[in-house]
Amino acid sequence: MPVEAKPIFRPDVIRLPILGFNLPGKTSQFVPKLQKWAEIISSGSVDSHKEQEILGDFLNDVFCELLGHTRAVDNPKRYSISREKHVQANGKYADAVLGEFGPSANRYVAVLEGKGPKDPLDRPFGGRKVSAVDQAYDYAINLRCNWILVTSIRQTRLYYKGTDKQ
Repeated sequence: MPVEAKPIFRPDVIRLPILGFNLPGKTSQFVPKLQKWAEIISSGSVDSHKEQEILGDFLNDVFCELLGHTRAVDNPKRYSISREKHVQANGKYADAVLGEFGPSANRYVAVLEGKGPKDPLDRPFGGRKVSAVDQAYDYAINLRCNWILVTSIRQTRLYYKGTDKQ
């Protein structure tokens, strides 16, 4: 049975601050990239792709280009996103880990698990024994980080390991 989504912030608390918030000037350069993903999702063309085909592009566009995370190829001495490497659970690796990485540092902040656009995040799907959310929690437990990101490209969720999954 699906769980009702709870907002991260109470609408009555953030309504006034949002009205007075102005985006920084440099955000206009990201609008075309966001519009591209919005079009791919709203048109339904995202559904014709499997996770392996589209997740890497989504992670690079959203987490690297838009949010500013750096990859090992950008700066091998200090980077903040690492893919398919750091943590394993039930024989599988997390799709990405956010933190601080390099030759002398591995500090984990969040684990990221991605699924295909048609995959439900709250229940097992496509022969998997656990949901994407449960899978991501397992990675976070093994990695000892407190933040969990789960995405189906259509939606991205943020969880804190110390609270319930709702």
